[in-house]
Amino acid sequence: MKKPHMTISGRRAMTGRLFVLPFYIGFILFFLKPLIESLTFAFSNVSIRRGGFDVEFTGLANLRYIFTTDPDFTKNLASSLLSLLYTVPVVIIASLFFAIILNSKFHGRTVVRAVFFLPVIIASGVVMEIINSDTFASGLISSSQGMDTTVSSTSYGLTELLVQMGLNETVVSYFSYISSNLYDLMWRTGIQMIIFLAALQSISPALYEASAIEGASAWENFWMITIPMITPMILVNVVYTVIDTFTDSANAVMDQITSVFREQQYSRSAAMSWVYFLIIGVILGLILLISARSNRNHAG
Repeated sequence: MKKPHMTISGRRAMTGRLFVLPFYIGFILFFLKPLIESLTFAFSNVSIRRGGFDVEFTGLANLRYIFTTDPDFTKNLASSLLSLLYTVPVVIIASLFFAIILNSKFHGRTVVRAVFFLPVIIASGVVMEIINSDTFASGLISSSQGMDTTVSSTSYGLTELLVQMGLNETVVSYFSYISSNLYDLMWRTGIQMIIFLAALQSISPALYEASAIEGASAWENFWMITIPMITPMILVNVVYTVIDTFTDSANAVMDQITSVFREQQYSRSAAMSWVYFLIIGVILGLILLISARSNRNHAG
């Protein structure tokens, strides 16, 4: 009796499982135990003693503290959620814009691509450690921070202009935030730009050739061909940007969690971390749910 042959989809599924198998092994060996312990700490009072620590179960006391007594956690959490609404659209649109430019043919394209990707390399931990340890480089960075005054004055001027135009307060605050943080936002586009660039290069030129024969404009090609073809990568970049924004070291909640942990308040830092983790999970779940429903509607 012949064994049934594995289908193409089955082989692809098996390849995918083998590809992520090292992650599962590493997670079980190195992350599962600390994760369970941190969840236990969130509902306990941890006291350090010689040779270890003692854990006393306290129920929801830590959660009540961070939401009712702590003066900063809810404020920082609201600030992080608000910055997410500002950051994600700007980063996605800017990275797509840069990817479209870099996907076009011009002299020196490889060099320009490398320049656009430099912020990702410079922002990495090792490079920043080298820069910070170098006195001359640190001086240059400190000098460059003097641009903040110019940016702030530009933001103020833009705010005044938008107010005089009679625009809504929400719109004014949105564009003011973008102008004030434009430098930082552009530094966040490197990875997303590379993903979009790969997606653009995977689109068959035959589609654009057929649309050119039909007399379609570049604007119509963008909305009818480019956007539908790279929609999966848009979702990937949205998820990546959300996680990157929430886990950024400059994030107010992340900074508070780190500070509380350094003060050896392990229970409260664990409670903050788990609340923050659950909020991120809910937001990502909503994004995936909306994306799935949108794809289902288009397929129908």
